[in-house]
Amino acid sequence: SSSSTPTIAAALPLRIFCRVARMARAVVAVLAALAAGATGFTINDKVYVDGALFAESSGLDSNQMCHEHKGTHQFKVCGCGVKVVAHLLTECQSYKQYDTQIGKCDCSSKACDEVELQSGYSSKFNWKAASFEIAAC
Repeated sequence: SSSSTPTIAAALPLRIFCRVARMARAVVAVLAALAAGATGFTINDKVYVDGALFAESSGLDSNQMCHEHKGTHQFKVCGCGVKVVAHLLTECQSYKQYDTQIGKCDCSSKACDEVELQSGYSSKFNWKAASFEIAAC
């Protein structure tokens, strides 16, 4: 009788080890996701567009992207975990000085950052954003 072929009893610890290793990887992935959520948006993080609340707190998670708009020059960002970049062009395309960040990302201040988009040298005028991006700081 040859002992070169593993028996079921010998293979069992290897199967258990593989299962434990897969479960450990899954636990690490869950813990990483929880840790990322713990440093995410808070109840203080809010985005207002055209005078109305657009998204806040955990609702910001699913809104981290480019948004089209009919055109507005009014934005307000509260909290230090979120910022908005307003764009003159659609699809959040950049164009010269017509890209403006709203939100200071400064946790030492409790003040909201309220902006009316303006341009012009001698005579100021409001410009309207056709799109805006929401992102974490």
